[in-house]
Amino acid sequence: MSEEHADWTVSDTVGLSAVVNCSARAVESDRPDGLINDPLAARFVHAVRIPTTLPTQVDELRGSGAAGAMVASRFGGIRARVMDDFLLAANAAGVEQAVIFSPGFDTRAYRLDWPSEMDFYEVEQPGLLDLKDKVLREARAQPRCARHAVGVDPRRDEWEFSLRGAGFDATRPTAWVAEGILLYLSAQGEADLFTAVHKLSAPGSRLAMQYMPAELIHWFAKHTALTDTTATLGTDIGSVNWNTEPRQAAPARLKAAGWEVRLDSVMDRGLALGVSLYEEFSAVGDDAGIEFPVSDEPDGFLFGTLPR
Repeated sequence: MSEEHADWTVSDTVGLSAVVNCSARAVESDRPDGLINDPLAARFVHAVRIPTTLPTQVDELRGSGAAGAMVASRFGGIRARVMDDFLLAANAAGVEQAVIFSPGFDTRAYRLDWPSEMDFYEVEQPGLLDLKDKVLREARAQPRCARHAVGVDPRRDEWEFSLRGAGFDATRPTAWVAEGILLYLSAQGEADLFTAVHKLSAPGSRLAMQYMPAELIHWFAKHTALTDTTATLGTDIGSVNWNTEPRQAAPARLKAAGWEVRLDSVMDRGLALGVSLYEEFSAVGDDAGIEFPVSDEPDGFLFGTLPR
C-alpha cells in the first residue's frame, strides 16, 4: 500500500470516526439489552475534545442532535458484537494470536475474557494509540492478555515490518480483524493488504472484515444515517474519503488464494442477535423497511478460514 497519509489528529476523518464509533459503543453498553459491555468507552469520548458533544448514554441521545445518525444507531453494537464473537470463537478453536487493523478506541484486550497466552496486536496510527494508552493508564486498566500496540497507519506499507517487530509470529495461526478499513483503501491498497495477510497467515488462520460491495458504498454514502452524522459533527466522517475504485471482489480474491469464505448480511446478523436495523435505515415513513441496491453479494461481514 504505497499511498501516503498524514499522522492522526482528532480533526481528521479517521480520528472523528474513531470517536463516533466509541460513542456508539458507549451508548450500546448503556442499553438494557446491549450487545456489548465496554465500560471504558465513555472515558475515551470524554477525553477527546471535539466541537460536538457526543452521547455516552441512551438518555443523552435525544439531546445530542444525533438522533437517526450513525452515532445513535445499533449498527455499531452489532458490528462490535460480531467481531467479539468471531475472536472468542477463534480462540476457543486454538488460535492464540490476533491482529486488529484500526481498532480505534475499542478495548477488546481489556473487556473480553482471554487466556494469558493470547497475543493481541493493535495496528493503529501512533497519535491515536498515544491518547488511547494515556486514557487506559489514567483508568488503571489492565489487559486480560498480552496486548501489543503497533503504532503505524495500517494503510502504509510498513505495517507488516512493524507488526513483526512487535513480536508477531507468522508460524502461529492468526485471527485477523478489519472492521472498517476496506472502505478507505484504494484498489491497489486493498490488494496489498490481502496479499500481506495471506503471506503472514499460517494454516488455521481466520479473518473477519466489514464488507460492502461497491454498489452499496455508493448508496450508503448518500443515506440519511450518514448525512445526519455529518450534520451532527459538522464534518464528513467518511463518505468523501471512501474509495470506490473498481477492484476484484474481496470474497473472490480470498477464494483464489485458498481461503474458505462466508458472507453474512448485517441485517441477518442483527436479527440473529435480537436487533432489527430496518427501522433505523429505512426512509422516513417507510414502514416496509429498507431497500438495498441490487448486488451479487450481501453487505455486512466477510469471514475467511485458511484450511489446516
